Amino acid sequence: MPYYDDQALLKSIREEDPVPVYLIYGRETYYSSVCLQRLLAKLVKKGTESFNFRKFDGTGVDMVAVRTECESLPLMADYKCVLIQNPNLEKLSAADLEILTEIMDDPNPTTVLILYVSAYDLNPKKNARLRKLMEQIARVGIVADIQLKSQTELIRLIRQKCQKAGCSIDQVTCSILIDRCGTAMETLVRETDKLIAYRVQGEITRADVELVTHKSLEASIFDLSKALLGSGGRTRAFQILNDLFTQREEPTRVLSVLSGAFIDLYRAKAAHNAGKTANDLLSIYQYGKRQFLVNNAFRDVPRYSMRMLRGSLNVLMQTELAMKSGRGDERILVEEAVAQILALKEEG
Repeated sequence: MPYYDDQALLKSIREEDPVPVYLIYGRETYYSSVCLQRLLAKLVKKGTESFNFRKFDGTGVDMVAVRTECESLPLMADYKCVLIQNPNLEKLSAADLEILTEIMDDPNPTTVLILYVSAYDLNPKKNARLRKLMEQIARVGIVADIQLKSQTELIRLIRQKCQKAGCSIDQVTCSILIDRCGTAMETLVRETDKLIAYRVQGEITRADVELVTHKSLEASIFDLSKALLGSGGRTRAFQILNDLFTQREEPTRVLSVLSGAFIDLYRAKAAHNAGKTANDLLSIYQYGKRQFLVNNAFRDVPRYSMRMLRGSLNVLMQTELAMKSGRGDERILVEEAVAQILALKEEG
């Protein structure tokens, strides 16, 4: 079943008549939100929102009420719009799923139902029930999977935005901005706006990026992993960790991202030892548009031993188990894990 991306969905909204049902989801919530707002602007006539627009919270949604709204007619407009925000489609009850199926089997031609999921990602490949539901929606409507942009696409979009504002930024500086702030477009738009406001006009430099923008948790953890595995990194590692906690990052999230960074390094090391390339690794694991994680890992792994990486992952796993069982203060547990990894490095 072909899924629409953001460009295909926006084109459909601009040029085609509305369909009875839309499912909009995906990891790139900035563009999924843009698509939703464009769709609502087309469907809901200004001044008639109180008559022709109904919004339901997906948490504990009453599907009987949804069906009632879908069956009613618009007032002084061509369409009535019913939006369900963040429905848990993977865990719909049998009764709610039956109602949703009935709505799709006999859609009201003057009502458009929108299922908008931004709070979490959907994975139909791992859930047959969800996959079947998506196929049902696609038969009468549109399923749009709005995924993260590639690094090349992000660079193009950032440069276009800067150019429109009277500034310029080269590709290398764009890459530094993405590595520092992450690939989420909402964050990149906000940080680019800050750079434009700071520079006003002219060229945005690497120094500007490092001065003005906020480093993402992922970028900080990447620096932390390099400090843990590099030489003379004890002071630097604890400085990064302290900065993260000062910024009110949750220890559980710090541990999760740090574990992910070491998993990337371990996979890359195993592939490197087997004579495989980054592309071989990407063909096995679903990194999607986050290929830079694998490329960064391959760049660094020749310096690290498999023993060191395996031991570090074991430390992180034991720390996670201790957190889940409530054995000690979470921040102290993360700090102890960092100290243990540093000790492993010193042992060689």
